[in-house]
Amino acid sequence: MKKIVTGLLTGIATLIFILSIGIMFIGTRAIQRNEPLFIFGYSFSIVPTDSMIGDQEDSINPYDIAIIKKASFEDIEIGDVIVFQGEINGTPALIIHRVIGLHPEGGYETKGDNPQNSVDPDPVTEDNFKAIYQSKITFLKPIAELATGSRSIIFGSLITVLLVMVILEVMSLIKTVKKEQENKLREQMKADMKEKLYQEVLEEEKQKLASHK
Repeated sequence: MKKIVTGLLTGIATLIFILSIGIMFIGTRAIQRNEPLFIFGYSFSIVPTDSMIGDQEDSINPYDIAIIKKASFEDIEIGDVIVFQGEINGTPALIIHRVIGLHPEGGYETKGDNPQNSVDPDPVTEDNFKAIYQSKITFLKPIAELATGSRSIIFGSLITVLLVMVILEVMSLIKTVKKEQENKLREQMKADMKEKLYQEVLEEEKQKLASHK
């Protein structure tokens, strides 16, 4: 029973580490392509700007963590806060703004809740739409601000920690397998010794019987 539980826990831990590494590489690719990383249809992003400051319930302050859900373009409604691929100062970026109406060129017209913002010049279409905002986390602002300012350091540290954990887990698995092999060998040796002793006793008994005759 103990071996089964140990094997099960080891398997679960190994699976978690493999998934972590997979998420890490998928996340790297997502960052390079400036795409949200969805896990079970949800993703999150730190909002570093003040473009969504407003008086609505789903307005977003700087360094709030926005939780977004993958959705189809047909799910969008006027008033939704959505994430789409756009540009900030000529640099490709993911933007989170509110849908305020239909765009004259097709698609949807968007704008940040901040009164100082102007209407976004380009429409949101099926090609650049990414997700719909669901909720936000506000109590982690200090950590979010630190993560935004030190993203490369934190990401590098995360990679290092995950690699170390995987190496330690592999070493633990090797030790477990080696220990099991040693235990099997020890049990086999005990069985062989018992068999040898049994044969020796049996031989002695035969010799005794032969001498009595």
